[in-house]
Formats: sequence, C-alpha cells, structure tokens
Amino acid sequence: MKLDFEYGHGLMSANLPDNTDVFIPGTTVPDPECLPQDWDSLYNATLESIRNPMGMPPLKELAAPGKTVVFVIPDIVKGGCQPTSHRKVSIRACLDELYAAGVEKKDILFMFSNGLHPRATVSEMKQILGEELFNEFYWTNQITSHDSEDYEHMVDLGTTKRGDPVLMNKYVFDCDIPILIGHTQGNPYGGYSGGYKHCATGITHWRSIASHHVPKVMHRDDFTPVSGHSLMRTKFDEIGMHMEEKMGHPFFCCDAVLDTYSRQIAIFSG
Repeated sequence: MKLDFEYGHGLMSANLPDNTDVFIPGTTVPDPECLPQDWDSLYNATLESIRNPMGMPPLKELAAPGKTVVFVIPDIVKGGCQPTSHRKVSIRACLDELYAAGVEKKDILFMFSNGLHPRATVSEMKQILGEELFNEFYWTNQITSHDSEDYEHMVDLGTTKRGDPVLMNKYVFDCDIPILIGHTQGNPYGGYSGGYKHCATGITHWRSIASHHVPKVMHRDDFTPVSGHSLMRTKFDEIGMHMEEKMGHPFFCCDAVLDTYSRQIAIFSG
C-alpha cells in the first residue's frame, strides 16, 4: 500500500506491505471534543485556569510593580499558529493579569524554548505570536530565542541527585516570574509533549539535553510513549524540580491539552 506521511510542510510517500498497521492521529482513535474555538470562549476558559491554578497562588497574586517576567514559549514544531492558538490566547490572558497587578511592559521578555532545534526565526516568531503581540514586543528587543550552546547566557545549577547536569537559561533563572506556556499534544515518536519536558529540554544546555534525549534512555523497555513514569519522564521531572529549587520559586505553567489540529481540549495552570 502507498501511504503519505506528514513531512516538513508537506507530505512524503512510502510503499509499505499491505498488512501494515496504520494509525492516523485523530482518526483511528477520535480526539475528545475540543472547546468552542472562538476567541472570547478560549480567552475566558484560559483566564479561569490562570485565576484558579493548581498548587500555587494565581498569577495576579504573584505579580506586582517592579517584578520581572519571562514567558517561555514552545517553538513552531507543535502547538498551532491559528489566530486562536493556545500560545496567542494564553499569552494575552497572562499579560492582562500581569498589567492589572502593576507589572510594566518593559519588565517582560519572551523566550522561545527551542532546545536543540534551530533558533526561532523572525518569521516564525511572527507566526507563533501573531502580528499584534509581535509588534508590541519585537521592536523593543523583548523577544528572543534560547541558544543551547551559549554557555555565557546559562546558569550552571550543578546536577540532579541522579547526576544529570542542569544548566538553564540565565534570563529565565534571573526573573521573578517565569511563565511556561505549554501544551500537551500527542506525537507519534515521543508520546506527549508538555509538563516538565518543556523546561528540561527547551531552555537548557546541550549537556543537560544529552542526559535524556539519547538512545540509552529512549530505547529502554520502559519508554512507552504515553508513560509518565519512564526513566525519560522521571529525568524531566527531576531536572525541572531542580531548577525550581535553585530559582527559589516554581514556574507558573499554563498548559493546554490540544487535539490533532492543535485546538484546545482543556486548559490547566499551576
């Protein structure tokens, strides 16, 4: 049989045996129903999540005049760039809460968390954020992209108890309120993105990433993509919690569960 696979911005064809098992995301197993996709509905659902986070105070209570904020934002690989994408909606909702609490625009930075992926291009930044957000912050040099090889802009936090090196982005480490804008979305090769995976892979040094994105971790018997307890997921958790311990405060996360088409199914903060 001939199958077409998503590849880059297009498709790649392959001829496979007729007895090949075929799994099509969102089709073989239908996605749960997504939230209404108009801006107001998604904004209100996101605001409800931000104001009722799990395990920590609401964002507005963390914020105050003079506080510095870094938004850590996933790169273009997943998450969608539609006008009502989680990144666009959640960033605007968070900004509104921060401004209401007295945070000034000059004290906000956007950091694309690309890990070992190529650094975000200006075109990609504009696609992800949208014209309005991009123009608000780009021309004042408040949008940048993480560089996992730039040791000068890292903070060396030693190692986890397991011995994995933890070096994280200095801008994120130094700020008062680090906000992780993330998404939990299935992918066919690695299970689900989101959670502590975001900070453990997106804003660290290549040495940190080399402790988990390697065959000896990813080719283990416990590497079931949807498992939350594999060695890989455990390492993500340990690295993320080590960062929080050394920063002296937790990340504020706003994660959306996304369907195959990057539409919000549910939104959770905390």
